[in-house]
Amino acid sequence: MSRLASYIFSFAQLLVLLLSLVTDWYAPLVYSINVIVLLMMLEKLGRGIVLREIIALHSCFICLLVPLFGYLYYNYQNALARITFRYMPIPEDVYFGYALPAVTAFSLFLCWPIQSKTSADHDLPLQKLVERIKNTLKGNQRYGIYLLIAGVFISTVIQQLPVGLQYIFTLFYFSAFAGSLYVFFSASFPFKKTILLLFAVFILAASLRNGMFTIIAYMGMTMFSFFFLGSKVAMWKKLLAFVTAVFLITLIQSIKPEYRKILKRDYETNKVEAFTNLVSTRLNNIENFFNTEGFFPLYYRANQGFNMALVMRRFPQMVPHDDGSRLSVLVASAFVPRVLWPNKPEAGGVANMQYYAGVTIRGWSTNVGPLGEAYASFGVTGGIIYMIILGWFIRFAYQRIFVIAKKVPLIVLWIPVIFYEVTYSAENDTLQILNSVLKTSVFIFVFYKIAPKLFKPMPAPTNIDKAGPSPIVRSLRTT
Repeated sequence: MSRLASYIFSFAQLLVLLLSLVTDWYAPLVYSINVIVLLMMLEKLGRGIVLREIIALHSCFICLLVPLFGYLYYNYQNALARITFRYMPIPEDVYFGYALPAVTAFSLFLCWPIQSKTSADHDLPLQKLVERIKNTLKGNQRYGIYLLIAGVFISTVIQQLPVGLQYIFTLFYFSAFAGSLYVFFSASFPFKKTILLLFAVFILAASLRNGMFTIIAYMGMTMFSFFFLGSKVAMWKKLLAFVTAVFLITLIQSIKPEYRKILKRDYETNKVEAFTNLVSTRLNNIENFFNTEGFFPLYYRANQGFNMALVMRRFPQMVPHDDGSRLSVLVASAFVPRVLWPNKPEAGGVANMQYYAGVTIRGWSTNVGPLGEAYASFGVTGGIIYMIILGWFIRFAYQRIFVIAKKVPLIVLWIPVIFYEVTYSAENDTLQILNSVLKTSVFIFVFYKIAPKLFKPMPAPTNIDKAGPSPIVRSLRTT
């Protein structure tokens, strides 16, 4: 039934894709694709890893559902949208005529089921892999602690390091999350829950200190499905847990701008007290949280479609499609370090917003996303094809992890590290996806060569091994 259900969801996505190409039923189709991906994720939760489904749901939410709210509620007639210039700047049919089929196609090819009997990410193949992981870690629990301690220590000194080294050491910090999974899957680990709780508190404290909650939201999404493996929970309970998580993320997003202002005014302030005061104030006015005005801060921050619309307003009316000239250079730059290509073009939100959207940003961060890059490069049809290829690439890279796991089962516990930045790449760019998958994979490969015991620890010696050969065996050897 589970395998059939996986294909049912995929064919439902395919139906939405086909309808998006031949109809203008934008609102029903946007709601449909979000519900389909959500149900697909919840149905798989507990029996598989839901990384791909989370990536797809995030893309559908910020590129389709939130922009739809822009057309329905935060249009030019809305005072807040008009004052802040956050109403969608192009017609609805123009935006969804491209974004809807492109994002749906990306989701379809990304989430197409992996049904290999030996390298699937769900059900019996994954159960067998988890057992191999537990057996590999048996008697070698210390490796998880090593990764945790090293990651926590490095996170405290990253900002003092030269800029050129910060990315590498950030990956060492991310390794702590793999270490937490080592601890979680280690049997008979003393004080396991206490160690994991202390690590969670450390991550929360670091986020409060910096005013950055990205790692809690997106690393938490990926990690949660590992902690949930093997749990048999009713669908309504999964849905309740999902709604609770969305509410908490929404709550954090709604107070984050004001919290960051407090940190800028007085960085030495009691951060826990300042944060809890903001949360308390927001919860005391919960009745205003879900109206049009209360939802506007989340709409403002989560509407990736606004940046996409700026790109579509600029291309090709003001600037012709560049046939991927800039995108190809950025992709090439992912494979070449700056030390070998000193004058390679700048990437990231500032450069991309200037080139693709014609907007100069200072003092804050935003980007056009792969969806915007694809449209500016190739137009509607070419952009849809590009998003298909991108979805397939992520799926291919993800599946390779399970192929490698046949020989190195612990590599599965590094999935959150490898794909962390891919999780929210819809609001960044293609280069972030390549950097996350390629550079992190190279980092882990080098790490594997330097410290192979972290990935293939030797089984713990048995009592027989400790005692040495039996007298009978020794006599046979002497003979």
